Amino acid sequence: MMSVAIDLQDLSPLDQMSRLPLYAQLAEMLADRIRRSQSKFAGLLLPTENELARHFEISRPTVRQAMEQLRMAGLIHRRSGRGTFVSPPRASRDMGQIVQFELLPPDRDVEFKLVRRERVAAPQEVAGIFEMQAGEQVERITRLRFIDGKIFAFEERFVPVHIGMKITDHVLETEAGVVFVRRLVDGQNGNVAFRFGAIPAPPHLAKTLRTKVGAPLLSSRHTYFASKDKPVLHGVIYFRGDRYDFGFHAPIHGI
Repeated sequence: MMSVAIDLQDLSPLDQMSRLPLYAQLAEMLADRIRRSQSKFAGLLLPTENELARHFEISRPTVRQAMEQLRMAGLIHRRSGRGTFVSPPRASRDMGQIVQFELLPPDRDVEFKLVRRERVAAPQEVAGIFEMQAGEQVERITRLRFIDGKIFAFEERFVPVHIGMKITDHVLETEAGVVFVRRLVDGQNGNVAFRFGAIPAPPHLAKTLRTKVGAPLLSSRHTYFASKDKPVLHGVIYFRGDRYDFGFHAPIHGI
């Protein structure tokens, strides 16, 4: 028998007199329990809608509404015919620490897989950024990222050929981009420019990221500079929207 993530006997009764709707109370209670130990609970089964309805003496539509809140928050997922399960925690980044954006989360198992590296004629956007002549070659590097063994991002990077010669396959299999770029700038005052967006997954990315065509993807277009006007890497990373989120924390002066 599959282990259950939450023991109903450990949960407090809902407050029938509260102004907070019953579904919201239930969603908040379950979300709190899941977030405390989401890594440990990931993949475990939750009580069924019938079990929750009986235990809290509420209707199934009320339970269903609560579970939908948890699903939208990325805390649970349903498997047809099998039940509802706790989802793995999403990788998260505080955008207030942008230079750390690509560093590996200390509490997650992040891996890289080099898909391909090749010399190609620089696409128009890339040629413009590197101030190259039309048709001049660059190195195109594509990688997959995995978190806790599951694919969650696809990277496409371009570097000038003389830069690519300094990057080994081993580095590309083991290091985040910001790490090897720091080594490339070799003590110079490097910086990075990011631009974020969202797109529906086209067929080729949906296949690569093992998600549905049209599923939301987060995109990070970025250019690393060895100095203010010397770009050394340009590319884009596409993240599965259901496995990554972004946060922002910054001071507001005067408050």
